[in-house]
Amino acid sequence: MASDSVNVYIDETGDRGPGSTSSPIFGMAAVLVDSVGSLNLRRAVLQLRSDFNVPENSVMSWKENLKSHDRRKRAVEVLGSVAGLKVCYVYVVKSALKADSYLTDNQRFYNYIAFKAYKASLWAARNWKGQDARVWTRYGHVKGHDHRTTETYIRREASLDPRVPFHMEQGLRWVASDTYLESQAADIYGGFLKAATWPSGDFGYVEPSYLLGIWHQLRNSEQCAIPLGIMSMPDSGIIRKARWFPCLHCTK
Repeated sequence: MASDSVNVYIDETGDRGPGSTSSPIFGMAAVLVDSVGSLNLRRAVLQLRSDFNVPENSVMSWKENLKSHDRRKRAVEVLGSVAGLKVCYVYVVKSALKADSYLTDNQRFYNYIAFKAYKASLWAARNWKGQDARVWTRYGHVKGHDHRTTETYIRREASLDPRVPFHMEQGLRWVASDTYLESQAADIYGGFLKAATWPSGDFGYVEPSYLLGIWHQLRNSEQCAIPLGIMSMPDSGIIRKARWFPCLHCTK
């Protein structure tokens, strides 16, 4: 991968369904790596696979392999030290959506969030490497979902919005989770978001320390991570209201 190239790996967390039995959020993590970051990230994933004794024929995931606090802290330590990497998050708090919103249509819901994540990643790549950089975007394949409709949606919306630097894209596609080691990292980054925003257990606590541990990797985290590093919807200020939010004087 040339020095002016960026690979993007996007994976989702949560589900798109309504109701009390579904996840309270649905979101996506976009992990961007340059030529240095790509090599570093693959090494980091291999290190974690070794640390967690993941079999060679299995995919490492947050759900299956990072169930304990110690493992999650180890993942933060290893992934948080990867140079040449940026992260963008987009997520929706379902309870804040209107009854007639995209929450009632799984396809529309996925398409909308996927495009939001796509825009954030392209803007991040341009901000990082310049408008002449080449970008290869790879979404994690979702079982039972027709990704052709999403690709059509993304291409159409990108062509209608002059702010989106779609000319940078070189290879938009959906891939199986075992195709790239970097996709396994995107799944874990999605887990960091889940832990910070998805209340669990008997008392509904969240655990933001993992997300805060990689906060320096968020796009523009050195200035303001909202909304281009982490975007909450339908209100970009939702994330700021979290008790753990690190920027006490945020005006977003």
